[in-house]
Amino acid sequence: MKKNLLALFVLGAIYSASAQDTYIKDAVIVKVNPNTLFYNGGNVNVSTDQITATTEKIINQGNIQIQGGFTNVNETGKNFVNKYTSSTSYGQLIIKDASSVTGKVAIERSVPDLTNDEYIISLPYKNTSAKDVINSMTGGDFFSGNCAINVDCGLNKRYNQSLFVWDVEETEYDAVDNNYTITPERRYLLNLRNGTNVKSTINSLGAVSSLVFAGIPNNNQTNYTLKSGLKGKTSDFANLAWKDWKNRINNYAESYDSYIGNQTGTKYDNDKLFGKNLHRLGNPFTSNLDLSNINSGASWITFNTASGSGKSPAEAWLALRFRVFKVANDYIIKWNSNSGNTSTGNTTALSAYLMKDNTNSKYFWTGSPEALLVKPYESFYVDYNVISPSGNGSLIIDAKVNLSDSQKTFINGYTFSGTGTYSKSANTANVESDILYNEKLKENGLVTDFDFTQLELYLSKDNQLQGNAAYLLNANFMVTGSSNPAKITNPIFFYEEDKEGNVLLDSQTLTNQFNNEDYIGKPLRIGFYNLENGKNYRLNLNLYEYSILNKVKNLTVGKYYLYDNVTKKAIDVSEATELSFIADDKINERFEFYWNELPSKLGTSDLNRTDATFLYTNNKSQYVRFEDKNTTADISIFDLTGRQIFYKTNIMTNTDYKLNLANIPTMYVVKITYKDGKVVTKKTINK
Repeated sequence: MKKNLLALFVLGAIYSASAQDTYIKDAVIVKVNPNTLFYNGGNVNVSTDQITATTEKIINQGNIQIQGGFTNVNETGKNFVNKYTSSTSYGQLIIKDASSVTGKVAIERSVPDLTNDEYIISLPYKNTSAKDVINSMTGGDFFSGNCAINVDCGLNKRYNQSLFVWDVEETEYDAVDNNYTITPERRYLLNLRNGTNVKSTINSLGAVSSLVFAGIPNNNQTNYTLKSGLKGKTSDFANLAWKDWKNRINNYAESYDSYIGNQTGTKYDNDKLFGKNLHRLGNPFTSNLDLSNINSGASWITFNTASGSGKSPAEAWLALRFRVFKVANDYIIKWNSNSGNTSTGNTTALSAYLMKDNTNSKYFWTGSPEALLVKPYESFYVDYNVISPSGNGSLIIDAKVNLSDSQKTFINGYTFSGTGTYSKSANTANVESDILYNEKLKENGLVTDFDFTQLELYLSKDNQLQGNAAYLLNANFMVTGSSNPAKITNPIFFYEEDKEGNVLLDSQTLTNQFNNEDYIGKPLRIGFYNLENGKNYRLNLNLYEYSILNKVKNLTVGKYYLYDNVTKKAIDVSEATELSFIADDKINERFEFYWNELPSKLGTSDLNRTDATFLYTNNKSQYVRFEDKNTTADISIFDLTGRQIFYKTNIMTNTDYKLNLANIPTMYVVKITYKDGKVVTKKTINK
């Protein structure tokens, strides 16, 4: 059945379960508004009388899903546009895998900062030359692809190339020549150096709000093999320390240290893992990519280890540690009304780290959930550290990536809507009950069943974030400290510690785990790398509990204090905590966090308190820690329906109070009413 749409302005959700074909002709304008789904169960055919026209006929600001095939007669693709308004508002298109796709679409993208030399991008197109995709930005012919892959054509020619592509097997950026066909899962660089055709062309566009590229949208699953190597895929790479290969010359007469992390110093010289098993990939689809599901049998990435082939990251836990991260595009963190906005800039990475609950063998994600949702045109990294080289036979581990319909998604946040699907919530203040009970989120490791907390610490200078965030992670099964020597070049990190509370200066990490029951009142020291002496910096933080999706203003299962060794003062930590300082030669000795108790060297008079009340768990029991200002308090416990199930009066506040959780439901609310009338409520989970 033919369906002729004479004029369709999509104002609400449109859904069709039928497999009818849809025909869109020149006289039709279809507009899909933001947060709107246009679903077609059959084929979509776009026809036009002028095959080279650039007039926008299908304007997608929301989500279009096509179960059948797609055809667009228009040769430019500019009549079907996925619009870009902001980093959180952009059109997405999902076409079912294996469906026939023969027509082009155009996809807008944010305008790059032309002060940079390069622009990281993925290209979600198939059966299309790179030259045609890049030229589609204007319809002209400005693409420069005069250097062939693995051919040293001289630096002058090479640095005038329009586009480069990451080579995972030879650890270099290959030149993209005029005949190169897009491989959608790979990571690309637009060359924005002075004098290049790309930079000149973007400048000629004037004050535009976005760029637009067109090609045949990729809908097919991608199978990609990852294996680290050097020029010629040399077999000795696995056993080389950084000092042994950083000065080697690649296929383009460049040394590897010139752009593999730009690590030209000696900090990593003896490290045999640096730069290996670190792979740059691109989102191959015209929708968001959800990387959170790495369950056995469903994981989008698998590894070949000594324990067997085809192992998911969760199954390969004893062989390697796994991280996903991406460079943010137009990503902004809003701290609060007092501290203003802090932009990540274009070099800040957002990271998600895989952890394991050794008590029940369940994995869970820590770090930033933003890293697990990759937008159209965005790229991402996978990084897996080998734990036992002897047990695996090599420091190099093969991996396979299979991205398919299972990873395509329209969601741009993991907030659960309560309807069986994910959606971005407009009000995140009231969604924690949905999040913490969501079985799908639990299955994918995004929600835990234990008292997990995460402190996310950012460093900024002149309102620009510096490098990656650093994390403090705790749970009752986590092991405090690591004696494995490690060096970090990120601007901010944590030193490891031993169980006795000694800071291990030769062991540094971005994800410091400690046991929340036995590591109390002991230092968790902040480290810094390559700060500019005399410059002003700022620390900001976020707090999470039970889930990296559940950001809270104050923790309910414990408490952090931030101690300054210069001022000899401690800060009672909350979401609003911020600290400015001037860097000097002794900055790495200055700041420490403490969990649940002040450092023994301080008294209560040394604490800058916010008079906080909090809950914490010790030896599988939950306790209330009261504020200092009152002598007595009443405690009530309610279930989520509001029914009171426990009440006790005149509790002395000079000691912590152990809650009686017999016959208490899984999730409950504790209400503390102080003698002076102050009321504090805390929502928590009964373990």
